[in-house]
Amino acid sequence: MFSGLCVLGVLGTVLMVMYGLRHPTEGQKKCCWEQNVTPEWMAKTMGFQVPETATDRRAGLHTNAQYDVALLAFTVTTAEADRFLKPLQPEGTQLVRNAHPKELGYIRSDGFSHLGLPEPETFVDGMRIGGLCRGDTKTPQGQAVQFCTDIYAHEFHPGTTRIYLWAGSDAAIKKPPA
Repeated sequence: MFSGLCVLGVLGTVLMVMYGLRHPTEGQKKCCWEQNVTPEWMAKTMGFQVPETATDRRAGLHTNAQYDVALLAFTVTTAEADRFLKPLQPEGTQLVRNAHPKELGYIRSDGFSHLGLPEPETFVDGMRIGGLCRGDTKTPQGQAVQFCTDIYAHEFHPGTTRIYLWAGSDAAIKKPPA
């Protein structure tokens, strides 16, 4: 009987934690975001060269005791997006469609909703997904990447693509200057 209650207690705790990760509270959404994060600073910190033509540049740094998350998003023409992405793809790979989208309204406590953007995992149409870690490519762009990064390219209007870059790190990410 006692072991059955322990199992139920552990299961209940796991379910509560999973619910909390999937449905963050308002406090969790606002917690742990660093101030003074600029897109230029974040691009340099992450090791990406954002195209000069990029517009609607956004960045964030979420820190906590377990891991830090760096976010960078910007909009370019689809042709410029393809030029940006090509050297970031490991040889023999390509970005793939989002075959398993999250439901509309999905948010993360360390995600792009903090920047006023929908989470890229919710898109299917026009979405391409990939990722890389430093050294996955032999290109200078791939060698410059500082963290393993999830890459999302969403052509949200014909000829216009928003690039989302999400990088998590177990080690603390340097904070921006005050």
